[in-house]
Amino acid sequence: TKESHVGLMTVRLDNTTVKKLNVSNPLLTSEQEETTIHFAKMLHVNYSLTELHLSKHGMKDFGASQLAESLKDNKTLMYLNLACNKISEDGARAFSSLLKLNTPLKKLSFASNRIGNNGLAALSEAIATSNCNLTTLWVNNNSITETGLCALAAALRSNITLTNIYIWGNELKNTACNAFEQLMEGGKPRLLQHNTDVVPYIVDGVTYLAETGHYLFSH
Repeated sequence: TKESHVGLMTVRLDNTTVKKLNVSNPLLTSEQEETTIHFAKMLHVNYSLTELHLSKHGMKDFGASQLAESLKDNKTLMYLNLACNKISEDGARAFSSLLKLNTPLKKLSFASNRIGNNGLAALSEAIATSNCNLTTLWVNNNSITETGLCALAAALRSNITLTNIYIWGNELKNTACNAFEQLMEGGKPRLLQHNTDVVPYIVDGVTYLAETGHYLFSH
């Protein structure tokens, strides 16, 4: 319930022993994102938590933006799972601003949200120009087309630390397929096959991407 989660956050404020916290899929009846706001307040003052799972919270852009703002001052959180929420472009833009500050965050999941092309483009800009800490990004199942996916592929050309990318469940048309094939080809590929959930294959001279299922073991 909402009350139990608020109570949990009250305890967590001064707790320095818990490093990982999974509160995914709570039984919430409100659409006001109260629990997300309380988590944001907790992250603003907590300096011990390294991993937080908030999937299936019904989180929207406002809640995501509150989390991103609080994390600007957080020095310990390295893994944030926001999968299966209702985050769209504005929420992704808030996290783009966070990534530009090069915080300690290493793993970030937007799997099964609604960030779309503009949201991924904003994240890609931060990845390409400002961030050297993020190693893993989940954007699978996000209504992204080749425009957003190509922006991400281009960002990986200038970023050397982001090694794990998960994109399946988006619109994988020819241009995007070619871009990711190029990242995965050659003797020293930029993106290794075991670090993503797609693999390229060619039929009649046309490149396609098939699902590998690696994302099943990535969270």
